[in-house]
Amino acid sequence: MKSIEKILLLSLSLFALASCTKPKISVTADFTTDKEVYELYEDIKITNTSVAINDIIVACKWDWGTGYKWGKQLEDPISFDTVGEKEITLTAVTNENVSGTCTKIITIQDTNNSPVPDFEWTPAEGIVAGDEVQFTDKSADPDGSVVAWEWKIGANTVTEQNPKFTFNEFGDIEVTLTVTDNQRKKASTTKTIHVAKSPNSLELAWAKPFDNDSEAYTKFTSPATNADGSVVYAFSSGLHLVAFDPDGNQKWVFDANLHNPNPRSNDGTKTGSSCTPSVDKDGTIFLALAYNENGGTADNESGVYAVNPDGTQKWYFPWRNAKYINVIPVILDEKIFLATKSNPTDDDLWTGKPFKDNGAILNKATGSFDQVVRVKRGSHGGFAATKEETILVHTDDSYGTRLLWKEDGQWKHYGTDGGRDKFMLGFTYSGTTTLNSQTTYMAIDGANRVYVLYGKSNGGQAVLMCYDLKKFSKTEGIKPEWSLELDGNTKRYSSLGVALDGDGTVYATTHNGLTAVDPNGTKKWFIPTSSEAFTVWGSPAVDNQGYIYFNESEVVDGEQTVAKLVKVKPDGTRASEVALGTSLRTSPTISPDGTIYCTGMKDGKVTLFSVKGSATGPAAGWSQLGGNPRKSCKAE
Repeated sequence: MKSIEKILLLSLSLFALASCTKPKISVTADFTTDKEVYELYEDIKITNTSVAINDIIVACKWDWGTGYKWGKQLEDPISFDTVGEKEITLTAVTNENVSGTCTKIITIQDTNNSPVPDFEWTPAEGIVAGDEVQFTDKSADPDGSVVAWEWKIGANTVTEQNPKFTFNEFGDIEVTLTVTDNQRKKASTTKTIHVAKSPNSLELAWAKPFDNDSEAYTKFTSPATNADGSVVYAFSSGLHLVAFDPDGNQKWVFDANLHNPNPRSNDGTKTGSSCTPSVDKDGTIFLALAYNENGGTADNESGVYAVNPDGTQKWYFPWRNAKYINVIPVILDEKIFLATKSNPTDDDLWTGKPFKDNGAILNKATGSFDQVVRVKRGSHGGFAATKEETILVHTDDSYGTRLLWKEDGQWKHYGTDGGRDKFMLGFTYSGTTTLNSQTTYMAIDGANRVYVLYGKSNGGQAVLMCYDLKKFSKTEGIKPEWSLELDGNTKRYSSLGVALDGDGTVYATTHNGLTAVDPNGTKKWFIPTSSEAFTVWGSPAVDNQGYIYFNESEVVDGEQTVAKLVKVKPDGTRASEVALGTSLRTSPTISPDGTIYCTGMKDGKVTLFSVKGSATGPAAGWSQLGGNPRKSCKAE
């Protein structure tokens, strides 16, 4: 009996031991292909036949040398674009991380004849920018068929077999057709089409980085030219004024960092605004140091430079720690005018003067201080002057636009020092001022009618107002001739504004597009931005053929990604556009020779862009920001 019990106990122990032993796992990786020899680009169909013992396969990696994929089965076939013997390797992995590998060799040959690409176009000659051209595919395949077409027309891509295309650019345009046959073999051919210039034309001539400060930025800083357009000037927050000739050759650099060596905004960057230079008839350039948000010190101050045409300093006026000089100096006959948001309180120059209401008249020849004028809580920019040298200056926020009348060689205002009254533009006669001056730029016609862009609030709907300065009364003030609510909005530091054509048509930008208005205040048309992602920055400009230009930038996830100069026909339809970088938060300038200049950001650098169209100069009216290519801000 005891022997039987021992045998039973031994059997149970062996069974228990066998039950605790883990079964052996093995993997056999394997696959099949539908054949062993394939043509170049031909699909290779693969079937996974791998097996696992005592486990399951949870992952498979397919590697064919030029690529790899994970998956138990390859959902999409693979192919090769070179001939020869090719290895395909499968690695199969189980849930317990046991793997097996299998490699097979297939042969790739090339017996397929290439397709023969060819095309023609109508009209065959005499094409001008703006014409629509019909392309006709003439391609063939000697041993199969053509199944796909890709056309590269300049910078554009089209995938139709017989596309129609409108050429907005002019010059010798390369057109490349790439065709693919039914065995995925490709072939290309390139032909050149000559497109003549037309009134709709627009073409980037050159783009030049102009400030070696890697942190420099350009915002609300338009280019300016001298009287004949032989020199163009660009400025940025790096405080370097750079002169170029019309071919893009740099002439000289003026370093304006001497008195403000490291200007930064409150966020610590140099992305704040900087001023637009203005150029006198004799070639002298006036330049304000801008946006000194952190306040000045003995080593870091705001100020105004006069620069000689050869790039040397003529004079410098120290404004000490004045803030927010976001302006264009107004060039008068013998003086210049500027204003700031606030002036210093502890400087002898300003002792006893109304430092918070701070406009200043300087002697143009010497830079000496001439007169303080009351602005009302300072200005965020937006100045102009009539031919008679009546000065218009936006005040802070909702106080409107002050008129400074020249009387006996001095400038004075009517109404209260505090502003917000019937003597200021933007006052609506409703008891309070409801419209804000938002650092926008006004226009003045030859009859001293002034067109000003306001906003219902900071970021609210834009309103265009017209005033006839001849109707100003020293006792009754001035009422608007008309006002018109525009499509879109405006806000402070937008640099939006108004331009006039030679026929009196008024053009105004909002963040949402461009509006044309008859001189009597009737809306003619509105053209929106390319999409809701694009925003207009800066004022419009008008050429002597009646075409209007504005800058728009696309914003994606808070970042500006694409910036374009847009050309608009007088009827309000788009004529053409050209991409100029990532940001154009400035206004275009039309040179006396018709070249359109813009400043913006490209590849992280401040850049001056030269664009060629068909015009030969700016419009006869107040054609752009500051009044003319010299940006004098005075009607002439």
